[in-house]
Amino acid sequence: MSVQAKSPPADALAPRLPQGGVWMAVERLLVRAGDRLNPILVKESRQALKSRQFVITFALVLIFGWVWSILGLGWLSPNAMYSNQGSGMFAGYYLILAFPLLVIVPFGAFRSLASEQEDRTYELLSITALSPRQIVSGKLGSAVAQMLVYLSAISPCLAFTYLLRGIDALTMLYVLFWTILASLGLAMLALLVGTLTDERHWQVVLSVVLIVGLLLAFWLACMIVFNGMLFSFGMPFSDPTFWQISAAFLTGFATYFALVYYAAVARVTFASDNRSTRLRVIMLVQHMLFAGWMTWAWIVSGGEYEVVLTFLALAVLHWFAMGAMMTGETTELSLRVRRSLPQSFLGRAVLTWFNPGPGTGYLFAVCGALGALVLGFLAVVLRDIYPFPQTFRGRSGDAAILAFGALAVSYLVIYLGAGLFVLRLLRRAGQSGMLLTILIHIMLALTGCGMPVVVQMMSENWYRTGYSLLQMSNAVWTLAYMVGGTTLPVEAPLLLTLVPLAALGVFVLNLPEIVREVRFVRMSKPARVAEEDAELAARLAPPPQPKRISPWDVVEG
Repeated sequence: MSVQAKSPPADALAPRLPQGGVWMAVERLLVRAGDRLNPILVKESRQALKSRQFVITFALVLIFGWVWSILGLGWLSPNAMYSNQGSGMFAGYYLILAFPLLVIVPFGAFRSLASEQEDRTYELLSITALSPRQIVSGKLGSAVAQMLVYLSAISPCLAFTYLLRGIDALTMLYVLFWTILASLGLAMLALLVGTLTDERHWQVVLSVVLIVGLLLAFWLACMIVFNGMLFSFGMPFSDPTFWQISAAFLTGFATYFALVYYAAVARVTFASDNRSTRLRVIMLVQHMLFAGWMTWAWIVSGGEYEVVLTFLALAVLHWFAMGAMMTGETTELSLRVRRSLPQSFLGRAVLTWFNPGPGTGYLFAVCGALGALVLGFLAVVLRDIYPFPQTFRGRSGDAAILAFGALAVSYLVIYLGAGLFVLRLLRRAGQSGMLLTILIHIMLALTGCGMPVVVQMMSENWYRTGYSLLQMSNAVWTLAYMVGGTTLPVEAPLLLTLVPLAALGVFVLNLPEIVREVRFVRMSKPARVAEEDAELAARLAPPPQPKRISPWDVVEG
């Protein structure tokens, strides 16, 4: 009787690794950390770092860095050890580093998500266990990985410029910090642009627009760094106001980054999800933070009216941009969203404006602009109560500020309302989309501001005249005309009557749509959905812990 020999298991043939040691513990930790990484981050990083575009760009960065090092030292020699030319060398290295960070990396992030839309491969990602937030975070993480590689190539050269004197380490760190943030913000914005459409011809148009915008951002960053930081009298690091202004800009960057991030997440999530509430909460937080920083600037400046004008102009412009996107939302609420609507009277009165919908979004933007106008009115009142120094240049009355704010809010109501009405008609014809929404609002604003100028320039009677009532629809010229002199213009009473009346008419025209969206009430969950939610909550809840009834009870671990 023959006995068949059994082959040893595969685990027995594998080499046994020692279980102890510091390096083995580190390796096990890295393995576990790698298993927990975002799969999209791993995939995108592998594809990006192996792509021909990255290899060519990285090689060019190294070559240009090497060439600039030789040319710079040749230009500085033989006095390289005695001259303070570190800022000039830093400028060259910064130019080499800023191009991939501000142009190549953001455009690569755009293509990574746009290609998913073009090739219809995003549907494969959406049916996996990955959430939309993980998908966007993974693509953004891949851009961060490329940024770190480019930084690692040029960082030794930047440190070398410190040895040449002429630039301090704090200036170098400050410039690099804001450049990295700019690259991160542009990459996030590029990801959002990549989600606007899935049609190939529109992707080509967006690619051209994005490239032009990135090149403009690169040129602007170089001009700011060269003229404002390196070749001036230095950065005022000892001035507390400088750091306060930097903190204000950092706050604005953080809030807008969060807004763009969650907007990109909302664009790639499924249609029945609530895409709007989180974004509107961020908009409200932005408005409050911006009002706080402008209040600080108003107090520090001694109550100057120019600060109030700047606040009103930027606030209305911000809410116009936000309203232009909110009016492009779908008019119908899914059953999933309606099951989460507020049901109490107080909740409906306060939180209804955070619900998805173009009508509620339009009213939310109008309320934000009105809130800015109220703050401007309070600034005018406090300016008259407290003894601030008389530093206002131009119109020396409260009427200029109030007239500017009232007209700015009225123009916002008119143009956003007109866009909302046009979009409602287009939806009935079956046309919709975020890109179409943005184009409609841009075309309406350009038409209202540009057509009167064209008509006046072509007229023989009005060609050489200044502002006239023909420019009533031109928001830019009208607002500048209201605060450009020493007294209110003679057309001010008529403008302050006709423009708000037109805004009221446009608002009433859109009121039925707003009322219809406000009337949405909360729906109860179906029995099946309630059972599934209860089962999921029980599964995620921690196990019950045994309780001691008396001191002699023993709790088993």
